[in-house]
Amino acid sequence: MTNDLDLDPQLKEAFDDRLGRFDVATRRRRPRPWRVLAVGIAAASLTLGGAAFAADVNTIAAANGAECAHVFAKVQLWVQSHAGDSAARHQVSGEHHLIIATEAACRH
Repeated sequence: MTNDLDLDPQLKEAFDDRLGRFDVATRRRRPRPWRVLAVGIAAASLTLGGAAFAADVNTIAAANGAECAHVFAKVQLWVQSHAGDSAARHQVSGEHHLIIATEAACRH
């Protein structure tokens, strides 16, 4: 069913002018399933790797008596423990200055 407004050339021209300002939406390609899977695996790996690293840092800090140390002190202790041989990974000798500095933070 048509009415007189549908056949008005001036109205059609006004609509065409207004609609001509907009870009035509292009169809986006859907992401490939293997890309979505690869991104998901990478995100999960980074998350689990970060959690494992944090747990290892906290374990080594706890083994050396620095549970209450700030993050940078714990990471420094972790780096020093991994710089030596692998047999002494959980106890770093000679790190008493780091432990003494963090003992004050542990006392509430």
